[in-house]
Amino acid sequence: MSRKLIYVFILLIVLAFVFIAGGEAGERLAGYPEPLSQEFEGVPILMYHKVNPDPGTGGHGLRVHPRNFEKQISYLVKSGFTAISLKDLADHYQKGSPLPPRPVVITFDDGYMDNYTYAYPILKKHGMTATIFVVAGTVGGINEFDYNEGRQPKNKMADWTQLKEMSGGGITIGAHTVRHPRLGDINPEEVKAEIVDSKMILEKELNRPVEVFCYPYGSYNETTVALVKESGFSAAVTTFQGLGRFDREPFELKRIRITGDYSIDRFAEELAMYSKN
Repeated sequence: MSRKLIYVFILLIVLAFVFIAGGEAGERLAGYPEPLSQEFEGVPILMYHKVNPDPGTGGHGLRVHPRNFEKQISYLVKSGFTAISLKDLADHYQKGSPLPPRPVVITFDDGYMDNYTYAYPILKKHGMTATIFVVAGTVGGINEFDYNEGRQPKNKMADWTQLKEMSGGGITIGAHTVRHPRLGDINPEEVKAEIVDSKMILEKELNRPVEVFCYPYGSYNETTVALVKESGFSAAVTTFQGLGRFDREPFELKRIRITGDYSIDRFAEELAMYSKN
């Protein structure tokens, strides 16, 4: 074989390698560092709503007794988990910021007053943080979004003083729209208003950036996701069950739902099912 043919052959091999490598890189998300998936498949994101001893505030589907909540938080601490905020997770995903060896994200949907009364003191006691997604239009009021439709009993929502205290105490406040509609069922103009206005209201009152979002009822579509990204959020969570994985942008993160029916053994099983790190 002539030297010229050998050079051509080598060149073809190199080009083929570049093409394949480029194809694999193209499948990754532009602008996001790769090392994240080397250490973590993802992070468990726990989903709570109410932490309340009063059965009159709702069934076990959305309500966890404070006694059980403290057992769960204590279990996390003893098992070596470190609570991080959803913003910490987004920064890891987008910037490669380091995470502790066993990270977990604790989230609460809606912004009930019992998050302040019962959950917050327990979290502080154990040195844990959390992210609370607040329905901006119900702050200091009641849960109109499901009480008016007869789906849940009347519950008090946290007021601005309580939210400011928690925000200043290390709790991340995220947006959960203004009225808690099903975003996948309304027109894009309404969706944008719910997303943008909720962020604006929370940032104005708390005097802090609001950078994470939660889809009410887990209802969303491609347009919703695009609008959340365009509005300046760095991450968003769904109600789909699973690990908060890093194989896609952090705007459709799955969570692990925790209900009031869970014993500590069931809680540990749910966590183990999704926590491989």
